[in-house]
Formats: sequence, structure tokens, C-alpha cells
Amino acid sequence: MNHIFNPFFKKKVADLEVNDLLCLQEKQICEGWYVEYKRDIPKGSNNKFDNIKIAKSISSFANTKGGWIFWGITCENTNFPNAINGIDLQDYRNIEDQISQIINSNVSPKPIYGIKIIALPNGKDVIAIQVDPSPEPPYITSQGIIYQRENNESKPIKDRYIIEKLNEKTELYRKSIENFSTFDLTMSKAQDGANQTFLELYLFPTPFGGFQFENFRTSDFFNKIAYRFYDNMTIALEQEAGIVGVNKATLNLGFNSIYNNGSSIIIRSLLEENIIDKTTTIELFEDGNIKVSIPLNEIQGFNPPRKYDESQVLNYLLDKYSPYEVKERYNVGMFSRNLSDRQPPVKERANSDFFTFFRLIDGADILVKLMIIIRKYKDVLNDNGFDLNEKIGMRAKLTNCWRKFVFFDDIDYLEKIKLFNVPVSPKDEIEMPKFINGSYNDLNLQSDNIAFEIGKIVLQGIGLPDADGINLTKIVFQELTRIIQSPE
Repeated sequence: MNHIFNPFFKKKVADLEVNDLLCLQEKQICEGWYVEYKRDIPKGSNNKFDNIKIAKSISSFANTKGGWIFWGITCENTNFPNAINGIDLQDYRNIEDQISQIINSNVSPKPIYGIKIIALPNGKDVIAIQVDPSPEPPYITSQGIIYQRENNESKPIKDRYIIEKLNEKTELYRKSIENFSTFDLTMSKAQDGANQTFLELYLFPTPFGGFQFENFRTSDFFNKIAYRFYDNMTIALEQEAGIVGVNKATLNLGFNSIYNNGSSIIIRSLLEENIIDKTTTIELFEDGNIKVSIPLNEIQGFNPPRKYDESQVLNYLLDKYSPYEVKERYNVGMFSRNLSDRQPPVKERANSDFFTFFRLIDGADILVKLMIIIRKYKDVLNDNGFDLNEKIGMRAKLTNCWRKFVFFDDIDYLEKIKLFNVPVSPKDEIEMPKFINGSYNDLNLQSDNIAFEIGKIVLQGIGLPDADGINLTKIVFQELTRIIQSPE
């Protein structure tokens, strides 16, 4: 988030050091609209944290234009810092967590802020809090009061016009997320006729629109993006249950087409034999947002991929819903059927609804594709100065899901199907979460399991029996083993 005033020239609170605090004094950065100094942590008469005062300061900055709060810097008889004395925090445990809990419990909705404890040479510490000009005001304290920053004070807002303007800001913010969450890509007639299922994924740094690539429109940026998405991704594999002798997997989604499209860059995988169908497509924007469209790999029970020829799960489903039966055969001719036309009977699968209409969505394939896309997205953000400790927002939509269900070739998954039956989707379109009022899932990019977290949300949208009891990590390792052993 860009601040109107930052005393540290683009530094964020996580990057602050003692020298930065000394600059506050040297440059005589005064207390006012964007800065607040306190000698100590705000406390009440019982010598405990004063939750009301803390919430008051945080909410006032969040409702105005953001700012900085420093506890442990003296500002007596003047608006300028005259001593960086620090606070003795030896008797406090998990002080950052305590402050966060106070803010989150006493300000609604949750504002955007960061906290850092900065150690001083004298053995004491300064607590620095950076409050962003948060996008969904008004931020209300637990006492039901809306504050704003005026000069060097936090004052209640009494003007109805100001409150209406804060509400308008929130509405515009939420509407911008809704407007972003569409992906207008035309489907070929063949895909439309085949009722192809697509996953649409929308990812964005939070707050929405608060980050910008600096050199987005340059040739250098374009070429680096091409390199990131075209390049293979290698995953090192360790021994897992039932997986032996596998060292690494080299993965690629076949991205081979990239071009500028006005305000975005579009990356696609084009097939030489078919450049018409809608394939895996990514659209990257200047604010770090991406839209992803993935045609999901669907399996027909009567014609599975070779890798599932011996699948216990698939064979169980076929035996249960399309069991073998003996069928009489006759020569085809112009005469009516009689004994002389009869051929030896054949054993074939019953032509059931399951056999004819139902499709299985390859869950392991979705997880592997998400692993590749999320890794590349993280690399692009990291290459361009985005702090991976920041959260990202995630929305997802599935289309053409009716009569389809998630398939895993996993023995544990088989037991769940036997116990809970097949999780066939009764819905044709699914949104996660429901696309309304700018809602989204908050995710941590630093997490090693972020692709699995996203995958789980998506797969649960289609339907999973006992979702928390499914070991997605094991399933992915099994899939990667298949890829290595059968690269075709």
C-alpha cells in the first residue's frame, strides 16, 4: 500500500532498524496527521493494556490516511521526538501477539497493520506499528465509536457526510474485486459440446490494488515473465509411503505463447494440433493480480488414461455402477435375428447412467497444475519486490460441474467412497467463496502448502467425502511418481 507520508522512504515496518528511529529525531519528524509517539504502552489504572486507547489510535489512522505509532519514544512539551528511551519488555510474553489480539478484538473490520519490536542499545525496545489507509472503512472500535486522525489527535467522527464517504470507499473497493472476478474467454464449439469443466482462479495481493509492478510495461519485464512461465519446474521428492527410488520430477504446463493485451500480459499453452480450444491461460496485471483458467482433466470410466488401467478405485466404481454382463451378439444384416445369425456371447460393461453420463475429475492432476502455477506466481511476485509475508486474496469458480465428481486413485480414498458413496456434484457452477460483496479467502504465500490449501478449497467446492481425512500430499507424490515413470 502506498502511503501519503512515510518517514522512512518506502520502508515497511518489518524493515525498520535502530538507525531509522534515530532519523525520526534527527529529521525532527513531528507528531501529527501520520505519526504518533508514546513514551510507554497505553495502560489503564490497573497497569494493564488500555484496549480502548489502543483501538482508538489504530482505528483513527485506518479511517484516515494511515500512519505510524511508536511506543517507547518520548514527545514531551513539543510535537517532536526528544528521546528514544524504549520500554522494558522483559515482563511481557509474546507482546506482538498480545497487541494483535487487542487490535483484532477491538477494531472492526480488521484493519491492515504491521508490528515490529526494535531492540535499542540500552537493552530496551521500541514498539513500531504501521497502519495502512485500510480499504474497507469505517473501522469501528468495540465501543461503537468511529475515529479519525486530526492533527496529532484521534477524534470521534460526528459528521454524517464523512461517514457516508467512508462507506462509499468500501463499496468501491468491494465492487473492484467483483469486477475483477470475471474471465471472458471464448470456448470452442467442441469444448462447449463436450460440457468441459473449467476452473477459474483469481489471486491478488491484499489489500486489492495496493501493490504495483514498477516496470510492468518494459520489454525487460515482459521477457522475465516469459522466462518464468516457459521454464520447467523441478520438484525434489523424498521417500514417502509406498514411493521408492524417486528423486525429482520436472514439470511444465506447456506455456508457449505470451503477449501484451493492453493493461495485462496473457500467457497460454497452445497445442500445435489444436490452437482453437481454450487451454490453460493466465492473465497477469500491473497490480500483481492474476486470473487463471484451467480446463480440468476429465475421465470417462469406459476409456480411462493408461495410467489408471489398474486403478482399484476406478474398477470398484465400474463394478458397482456398470457391472459386467453377458450380452448376446448377432450378425448385422437385413434379415431378422435368428439362431443362424448368432455369434458367441461377449462379456461387457452394462450401459448404465454412470457409464454413459458421469465424468470423473482428476483431482491429482488439479493439484499438480496448481503447484506449478502457484510456484511461478510466487516467483514473479518475489522477483519484483513483493513481500511474500503479505497475504493474498483468492477466489475460485468452477463451471460445468453437474454430474461430475473428484477422482483420486488412492486406496484410502476408495475406503471413503465405500463408506460415504460417490460425491456427485448437483451444481453446475460453484463459487468459492460465494462471489458477493468482495468476499475472498485470505492465504499466506509463504506457506509451503499454499497450493494444497487452494486445491483443497477447489476440490471441496466440487465435493469431497471427509475432506480433512484425505492426505493430499501423499496423493500428489503418487501422481508425480506416475509422471516420472510414464512421462508421455
